[in-house]
Amino acid sequence: MNRKYFKVAVILVSAINVFSKVEAQKKNDFNNPSLTHYLNDEHTRSISLSGYAELWARYTQLNPGSLINNEAKSDVSDLSLRRVRVKMTYKPTEKLMFVLQGGTTNVNVNAKGSNYFDLLDAYAEFSLNDKIQFGAGRSTWRGLSRFTTGPLNTLLYDLPSYATSNAGATDYTVRELGAYIKGQLGKFDYRLVVADPYTMSTSDPKVNVASFSKNSPNKDFSGYFRYAFLDTENISTPFNSGTYVGKKNILSVGAGFDYIHDAMWHQDINKNTVNDDMKSFAIDLFYDAPLNKEKGTSVSAYGMAMHNDYGPNYIRYVGTNNPATSVDVTQTSLNGAGNAMPVIGTGNTYYIQLGGTLPYLNNDKKNLQLQPAVGMQLSDLKGLHDNAVIYDAGISLLMNGMSSRLTFDAQNRPVFTGDPSTSAVVSDRQWQFVLKYRIDFN
Repeated sequence: MNRKYFKVAVILVSAINVFSKVEAQKKNDFNNPSLTHYLNDEHTRSISLSGYAELWARYTQLNPGSLINNEAKSDVSDLSLRRVRVKMTYKPTEKLMFVLQGGTTNVNVNAKGSNYFDLLDAYAEFSLNDKIQFGAGRSTWRGLSRFTTGPLNTLLYDLPSYATSNAGATDYTVRELGAYIKGQLGKFDYRLVVADPYTMSTSDPKVNVASFSKNSPNKDFSGYFRYAFLDTENISTPFNSGTYVGKKNILSVGAGFDYIHDAMWHQDINKNTVNDDMKSFAIDLFYDAPLNKEKGTSVSAYGMAMHNDYGPNYIRYVGTNNPATSVDVTQTSLNGAGNAMPVIGTGNTYYIQLGGTLPYLNNDKKNLQLQPAVGMQLSDLKGLHDNAVIYDAGISLLMNGMSSRLTFDAQNRPVFTGDPSTSAVVSDRQWQFVLKYRIDFN
């Protein structure tokens, strides 16, 4: 057995031995004791284990010219592991916390040589009080908008595509090495982050089309500020919930920013290289509330407006968990291979999401619920003639709350052709259908 995986197995077995003696305490969605071992009688010091896995079964209509192992394909069906995470949280004192998380992302048949169980998060946090906590290390602590930090109890099958649009460009799976300060002052909470973005090696500068610079990157400054009109939200982790399935009464408004000096470059008409700052600003509104607690019905809604300035005509096309391996350049669209689509660029992006839970199918045990949801992203980008509009509609079966759920999602995306700087237009639209199962443990 590979020594690396043997060590991982030893660590997991040791953790299981610890948690096999966990005393009766707070129950999780499976009505089992949580995987938390308290180190003192006051329950202020602890070690806990958590994680999740997401399995996708998918049918995708591919963009023009898409290739899978050098064979032209117009569509494909596949199985993949979208995310697998294992997390340990250690609180040796009332003021100090250490988080260690590992996992892998986008395990599909086209990436057999690049799927490792990676170190994702490793950071420490010190709490002065509820108003001021600060930490440092590698983490998803970021600013800008509610969903920028990644997925937690998503209403649809995954995050909206704009939310982590710089993933892989300035970070590693939405993670950077940095330091942050955060806190909660009554109904108001905040986070401010300074980070070292990863080297942004993409391409040489192009005429009047910005791209990420190959120069040494400057600091990434971001922040997010939120006011809760009703219940407050937990800010012990960087993630924000997409829905509370009626367990809270939330109405919050947030605003944030993300800035990197000279992150981009392009050439002017005289072929001189010009550096461009990356500047993003966003505001959002989130509402989640029970309708009938006895029946389990609830409503959830989210709206967001974002302005991005990456330099002239910048557009990023991304295919989430892309099933294609390459593209025939003689037949390709602006989207590129597989399921790629424009997710962000210089211009404005708007997003709206609406859903909720229907009455319990098993009212006696208060479980088994259907959760329908719809979402729409509209991006008005300088480098595109037409707006980029992405539609999602889905329904989830919650078997043990949000900890065991099956989600079906239908997504419709635009395909762009033409000159990317003057007349890029929508020439077609393609579908993707995803059946996802997610299981959490905590």
